[in-house]
Amino acid sequence: MQRLFSVIGLVVMLGYGALPSASAGQESAQPPSLTTEQWREDLRYFAGELATRHKNLYHSVTKADFERSIAGLDTEIPALETHQIAVRMMQIAAAVGDGHTGVHIPRYFRLYPISLSWFGSELRVTSAAREYQGAVGARVVGIGDLGIDSVESRVATCFPSATNENAWYVMSTSPAFITRPEILHALGIIAAPGPAQFRFEDDQGKRFTLEISPVAAPPVVNGASTMTGFISAAAAQPLFRQRPTEPFWFTLLPDSHTVYVSFRGYRGLGENARKLFQFIDSHPTTRLVIDMRQNGGGDFYEGRRHLVEAVKRHPNLNRKGGLYILVGRRTYSAAMVNSIDFRKQTNAILIGEPIGERPNSYSENDEMTLPNSRLVVSYSTRYYKFLEEDVPAVLPDVRIDLTWTDFRAGRDPVLEWILRQQ
Repeated sequence: MQRLFSVIGLVVMLGYGALPSASAGQESAQPPSLTTEQWREDLRYFAGELATRHKNLYHSVTKADFERSIAGLDTEIPALETHQIAVRMMQIAAAVGDGHTGVHIPRYFRLYPISLSWFGSELRVTSAAREYQGAVGARVVGIGDLGIDSVESRVATCFPSATNENAWYVMSTSPAFITRPEILHALGIIAAPGPAQFRFEDDQGKRFTLEISPVAAPPVVNGASTMTGFISAAAAQPLFRQRPTEPFWFTLLPDSHTVYVSFRGYRGLGENARKLFQFIDSHPTTRLVIDMRQNGGGDFYEGRRHLVEAVKRHPNLNRKGGLYILVGRRTYSAAMVNSIDFRKQTNAILIGEPIGERPNSYSENDEMTLPNSRLVVSYSTRYYKFLEEDVPAVLPDVRIDLTWTDFRAGRDPVLEWILRQQ
């Protein structure tokens, strides 16, 4: 089976942040207590198996640099805490340079209960636990003694760079790492992996600091966080942020004879697509909108079989102005592939942000579990070239970036643009 997932694509959705997560059941929710030799055994396994299993481990990092990083960590293990070793492994895997290769954030890493998202160069708090609601809507300007630019540059060592993937990938990924105390401590951003001084600025330019304490990361259902009680900065939740734990749902917008589809995941796609087109065939539908802006991947052959081919059998929809595919920074892996499929094989119009993945890259990931720490490591097994031209991102036909003003107002400018078309 063809499986394209992101290391960040086994996602938890907290506002706009994507949280890399280990596969369920493979890892303890408690940090392991290992000897130096056990960690060194894991490190040897990590290095040797990556070199063997990855399609081309040295496509972006040299063998000498990779081996130098492994040797350096081996020397430092006795002086490091458990979470520091895990983060160092993240950095080594990140240097491999593809978004399908990396160390998953362990289940025992905690979470600051705030959701962050980049709006251009501004990192905003899109929601927060009630006790931190004073930060909701504010810009993050620093953590501890470091400004946000310095925080971002350190955090960016934990996942592939914009050069390896693209800028939208980085914008999608970094908020998840910024909200993890163990990562911030391992990177020298905070003095201990506990409460942190987050510095903010509100829309009137007033600066303030809140000490935020971490909590246990919540359970995940279908790639979405089950954390409750957050206060949102948005005045309302537009369609694409509703029902976040459901992989596939649709609704009729009767005033425009438009069927809107929220396509977040591939689980059960065959049956879900069958119900969708059965509904379309029994209701007057002149426009189909498939929203893939928060789809982190799956089996792209399933997408081709059940969606792309089905659309091609509906000429009333497969026409310019009849079919829209919504994409963005969180459209990843198989979702990116199927977006390209729609562009090549149908009359779809792609609309939204650039897609957060380089289209020609190493992917088709598999996973391994380190024998002692049970850390889950993902690695790429194939190289795909989905576009003839080697470009950093798939650009939409109509580009509309979500602004802070739109988010705060609870608007979806992408869907609004579509509905204005005759």
